Amino acid sequence: MTINELLAPDQPITWLSWAVQYFFLIGLAYGALWLGAFDLWRKAPDRRLQTLAAVLMMGAGVVAPIALTADLHQPARAWHFYAQTRFGSIMWYGAYLLPLFSLLSMLLGWLLLRPAFARRGQGDDAIARLARLLCLGTWSGDCWLKPLSLLAVLSGLSIALYTGFETMAVEARPLWHTPWLPWLLIISALLGAQGALMLLNRLLAGWRGQTEATLLRQSRWNLALLALSLLGWALFGGASAAEASALYRLDPSWRLAARWLLLTLCLLGALMLMGKITSRLQPWRLWGLALLMLHLVWGLRWLVLIQGQLAPKYGAGVYLYQIAWGPEGVLGILGTLGLLLALLVALSELVLTPYPHSNTDEAR
Repeated sequence: MTINELLAPDQPITWLSWAVQYFFLIGLAYGALWLGAFDLWRKAPDRRLQTLAAVLMMGAGVVAPIALTADLHQPARAWHFYAQTRFGSIMWYGAYLLPLFSLLSMLLGWLLLRPAFARRGQGDDAIARLARLLCLGTWSGDCWLKPLSLLAVLSGLSIALYTGFETMAVEARPLWHTPWLPWLLIISALLGAQGALMLLNRLLAGWRGQTEATLLRQSRWNLALLALSLLGWALFGGASAAEASALYRLDPSWRLAARWLLLTLCLLGALMLMGKITSRLQPWRLWGLALLMLHLVWGLRWLVLIQGQLAPKYGAGVYLYQIAWGPEGVLGILGTLGLLLALLVALSELVLTPYPHSNTDEAR
């Protein structure tokens, strides 16, 4: 009797932590843009939520393309997207959609921040002079806000679909090849943006009140929708759900990450339900709620994009993965988050002024 052995060499993963950072940050950018545009079109009594959304969309909108470029492995070859035509490549379309989104989100964010720049520019210090310079005059840009916000919302939708479909297009990975994936990425991106805006709202003195209540109300509905969507994917996801089930059985790291995310989801639901019952959350619970929301959104992307690559496209078993400490791993994650924090701090300093209170504000 002859025994034939088939050896499957361990292959390195293609998408590294840079990809997780891009999916996470671009989700914060278009999620904040949608929330700010919705608040603009519903004619909110004050513009604090719009200002916060502008700060987040501009900060995340700058850092996200940097992370994506780093994940190309050879960033200097990015010009090939523009030197060649690839109508069958989703990434080729993304090379045009992403710069357009960055441009529109920067313009919309600047218009939303101009009133805050004007208030900050009333002093005589260096920051006040910079704020006056960024206003580019005393003209009113309100007439441009709604038309530009509509274009930016459509551009954000194109980016949301692009980031989902470029992953879904990989037929060799059943986990990714499902229409549930773009939907889950979009819903979770909105939840992450709401969590980040809650943190910004807490950090800016005097910016709580009705803005915080609005974000809490929206995030409760969003979390419920995300939980139902995850349940729908688990029940009706077909080959994608079956691949996730196989990874759960075969890969201890996948199993640990999945259980951790489910625990995070349950904690979030409990905190939100507690706030609904008591009609008020203590400050430490609000901080915990916002951080758990960001953790859930980032962890979902890590589980799908990184842990999902541990299943071979062709073959049996799972690969082993250890995150690197250098730029392709921990250092890259900390670097992109550090750059985002630096931009948020700089922009927040330019809008950190006493804001005119509306009658609907709640003292907290």
